[in-house]
Amino acid sequence: MEEKKHSQRFEDASENFLNDWIDHLANSNPFPGEMPAGKEKEQLRKQMLMEIKRRTGLPVHRQSKSILGWSIAATILVLISLGGLQILLQRKPIQYVRLTTATGERKLITLPDHSSVWLGPASSIEYAEKFAANREVKLVYGEAFFDVSKDDDHPFNVMVDSLKVDVLGTSFNIQAFKKHDIITIGVSTGKVRVGTHSKVFGYLTAKDQIQILKDDYSFNIHSMPSLEVDGLRNNRINFEDMPLTDVLSMLESYYPITFQSKDTTDIRISGSFSMKLQPNQVVKVLQQLVEKQVDIQEMQPGIYTVRLSINKN
Repeated sequence: MEEKKHSQRFEDASENFLNDWIDHLANSNPFPGEMPAGKEKEQLRKQMLMEIKRRTGLPVHRQSKSILGWSIAATILVLISLGGLQILLQRKPIQYVRLTTATGERKLITLPDHSSVWLGPASSIEYAEKFAANREVKLVYGEAFFDVSKDDDHPFNVMVDSLKVDVLGTSFNIQAFKKHDIITIGVSTGKVRVGTHSKVFGYLTAKDQIQILKDDYSFNIHSMPSLEVDGLRNNRINFEDMPLTDVLSMLESYYPITFQSKDTTDIRISGSFSMKLQPNQVVKVLQQLVEKQVDIQEMQPGIYTVRLSINKN
């Protein structure tokens, strides 16, 4: 009885060694594809153990525990030295899709899990051609609205800068324009968690918005009953309590126009208008939004100066 228990512990230790090796490979670089997790990892472990037994000439079912244990350990060492994961798995590297839009261009993207992404102009997004255990998308820069298919077994997250947005099933918008100092995330439906890998900033639900400063990741969360974050889906340009300089740079992404702004950094505005408007119509709406605070003048076709109004009082 004692020998049987000892042998049982020996084989368990060998299988634990195999588990530790898989975990080690998950942190190794390079790795041929994405390390599976959960049930897929357990299936991989069993597959590797079966292959190791086959290579040692041992039957799949249990036999002499001490022989099996030493054989497994020795074979693992050989496989490590030969790049055994490639030999056992022959897994293909993950293929990534990167899509980029030009000024004024928008794209509706269907992800591998059938989630939808409305990619704004002058924006770029990257994701795996086929999702594995986790559904991960990277917003490289620009703006995107996400409508995520619910799947509790496969978490969905969006990486932007060094931030991570975790969701289960929801719709939300992210603005991370190159010229903006702030990353803005607003929720239309459902719930998201926003933070870095080491810190959670907060949880957002419908009509919540978080603004995060890129430099130091200081942030502000507020609920806004009038918040509309699904403009990309509804063909509207929305901005809520946004610095005027950021609004101008955003409009430069939507239209072939350039704004030369002076002394307007302290002005914040909110507004919404149709993407079907022509550039000159957009400028007129913008002038109405800033009222008498700012003068907008066209210096030459498509180039405007924006400066504080002398008669703003």
